[in-house]
Amino acid sequence: MSIRPRKSLLNPDLNRPSALNSKPREKHLLWLDKNENLDHELMATSNNVLNSIHPSVIATYPEAGELYRKIGNWVGLSPDYLLLTPGSDGAIRLTFEVFVGQDDSVIHTSPTFAMYPVYSQMFGALTTTVEYERNEFGLFINPDKIIDDIHKKQPKLVCIPNPDSPSGTVLNSLILEKILKTCEETDTVLLIDEAYHPFYKDTVALWTKTSKNLIVARTFAKAWGAAGLRIGYAIAHPETILLLHKMRPMYEVSSIAVEFMIKMLDRRDEMEASVRRISKGKIYFEREMKGLGFTCLNSEANFIHVAFGDKKNNIHNALNQRVLYRESSSHKSLEGYTRFTAAPLKIMEEVVDIIKKNLKE
Repeated sequence: MSIRPRKSLLNPDLNRPSALNSKPREKHLLWLDKNENLDHELMATSNNVLNSIHPSVIATYPEAGELYRKIGNWVGLSPDYLLLTPGSDGAIRLTFEVFVGQDDSVIHTSPTFAMYPVYSQMFGALTTTVEYERNEFGLFINPDKIIDDIHKKQPKLVCIPNPDSPSGTVLNSLILEKILKTCEETDTVLLIDEAYHPFYKDTVALWTKTSKNLIVARTFAKAWGAAGLRIGYAIAHPETILLLHKMRPMYEVSSIAVEFMIKMLDRRDEMEASVRRISKGKIYFEREMKGLGFTCLNSEANFIHVAFGDKKNNIHNALNQRVLYRESSSHKSLEGYTRFTAAPLKIMEEVVDIIKKNLKE
């Protein structure tokens, strides 16, 4: 007997890490490795919200109508433009499921969010990557290359996180408008991933009013501090969102996630205060690193890259006793840079103190 999976799943390069090998992070360390929002003040708010949710929510199936209406008010669009998903990752996967088949063309940036190349392989796409490069001003990507590739490849899908991860770079609205126009001319879907909104406040969400070719993916994991609940949403023109709805599961997300976000959306001011605290910590950290003579890359997300140069080994040895972070990247555009998730000032001051103490010693 044999089994006959989707052809693309036979690709030997497509491998997913086993959850059995995952290990909890040690509590005594500062968790600055996964771009989460671990602001203690926002977590206190989240704790209060969780405690206010009735236990019956766990025992019952989700009723999401009120959450759709509240997200619509937050975004500035009718709920007809929305679909709840398991994080922005869920919106990304759903877009692939609806629009990408075997041997269809997909364009995405590189380096980028890890699941773009994974989904491209999973659904058997022919992938074109547009590479980030580095000059004396930081990382950049050539938007003309993206537009040229769209004309040449006639792709089903173009994926642009804005800000991108792990680079933290953005494309401004004029460039995105040109890319979207090109996608409309070639019957291509443009997926803009706004996972870091509102750390980066610019958004193209309202463009979905006039373009059926645009899908915006968002999550409550970053600014809202709800990474563990796995809840996000897709934004698209009602005709496009209807196609996504045809592929959704019986229930989009869990009852606890729905009820939590219904209440949290009434605490928007506290989320925005958390974003300001983290941004303040990020600005402080960057200023201190530059003051020590280290190079930093511009980032519009809630993380920052630092190049420690020939001092990196000693600094890493010191930091590893207290901090979880990303020591290095495999992509040449980020070679030599270390990535830290930004946190409120008190936490970033502790990281700076460790680095300064090491330099003195």
